[in-house]
Amino acid sequence: MMSDKKKLMLFSHVCNSRNITGAEKLLLFLARNFSPYFDCTIVMPREGRLTQLAAEAGVRTVIRELPLMYGIFTPYEGLIQDIKTYIQTPGCREAIALLQDERPDYVFVNTCVNVMPAIAAKSLGIPVIWHITEVITDTAYIHHAIHTIDRYSDLIICISNSAMAPFLGYQIEHKLALLYPSWNDDELNSSEWQNWRRKKRMKWGISANETLIGYISSFLTPEKGADHFIRAATLIGAAHPETRFVIIGGEFDKEFTRKLRRLVTHSGIKHRFLFVDHEQNIEAAYCAMDIVVIPGLVREGFGLTALEAMAFSKPVVAYASGGLEEILTSVGSGYYLAPPGDVEELAYKARELLKTPDLAEQVGRANQHGAITHFGKGAYGERVQEMIRRIQGLSGSQVPLPPSSEPPQAAPQSFVEPGGLPVKSKARRTQGKSGYRRRLASARRRKRKAGVKSRSRRRTTKRLSQRLTRRRSSRRHRGVRKSR
Repeated sequence: MMSDKKKLMLFSHVCNSRNITGAEKLLLFLARNFSPYFDCTIVMPREGRLTQLAAEAGVRTVIRELPLMYGIFTPYEGLIQDIKTYIQTPGCREAIALLQDERPDYVFVNTCVNVMPAIAAKSLGIPVIWHITEVITDTAYIHHAIHTIDRYSDLIICISNSAMAPFLGYQIEHKLALLYPSWNDDELNSSEWQNWRRKKRMKWGISANETLIGYISSFLTPEKGADHFIRAATLIGAAHPETRFVIIGGEFDKEFTRKLRRLVTHSGIKHRFLFVDHEQNIEAAYCAMDIVVIPGLVREGFGLTALEAMAFSKPVVAYASGGLEEILTSVGSGYYLAPPGDVEELAYKARELLKTPDLAEQVGRANQHGAITHFGKGAYGERVQEMIRRIQGLSGSQVPLPPSSEPPQAAPQSFVEPGGLPVKSKARRTQGKSGYRRRLASARRRKRKAGVKSRSRRRTTKRLSQRLTRRRSSRRHRGVRKSR
């Protein structure tokens, strides 16, 4: 039976295989909350953890790789020209073909870098809801990013005032809307918390009389401050021998991971640290912790880890970075914010929670109460209803594509294939690799055409093949960085 609900297609910029990012979690959460009102489909670049969770939630998925545009997050001088080039790539035609096949009534684009679905939808006159989950970098060319998002959107939903701030002052306030993230109370399973805590701490080797301070991130990146956590933990551990520390996050950069392990080795309390690269039951991980530390070094769009920790009644110590400051201040826990980069203050705030017996539990309970009041089911439900009314009132307008031209020989500066290397290095590497492949293929075609391979042609083909093999091997050795 065909649904009488209008069709909403939600586009995810990534789908990681094991560790799921906050942006992915939030997109699925939104799809589930929109499903009573819209026929929802999530489009993602590949199979992964998000695909599995969507299937469990009964949300339809479509796999389609579309290129990303990281220059929207960090705007630069040539961004507008690169977007014009970007529109001429095959990804744009693929996105248009997908929308023509699916015929959605609305397109929902997650994160600022996921530009292609918005451009394709507006070229067809489909209303676009652009979901901004990050704080766009304030460069001299930020107006290029704001102009692009304004041009290819009908409604701009921001997950915090911090994420909305860059858009203010551009006379597009009528498009802006605020929708804080939330959580599903049914999935918290509060009756299981003690059981989860006991089992997880036993698995990790944490005794009942030890205090566990935790760090959680999808991936270990410099921006998320895992090295700052280790330095703060070293200061905390020197004064509190009963503390243990767990670092949860997948490897993103091998050299940075090695740096983290060196810091732990030289901390003098190496035996009190635990690295966990993947945690399937993140709820149990929160239950096992006593304090959660979030040393984000960039302006966070929101800080979903902080909200999740508070939902599990945990005290949170964090850097005052964008949305993190917004969350902690909202729930009355602003005292536990430290200036970004101030490791000593971060450690001091955590030690304050350890000095007084039961203080951590008291702060955790206050955090939970504040989180429920400001971000919980009641407050979120009202905001969602307002968003649904605004989406249903959209009529859309068409933004024609510029006249077609010859396909570009090289990708724009910020053009990134999903899961690929960011920005310039990826473009140069792809261009060079394609050149080797073309020349190798040409040599092989000459061989087949002639029927006999001369000695020089054998040498040419062998040399090109060896060079391509070495490049592939070198790339595997370096590892391919995961996308944001």
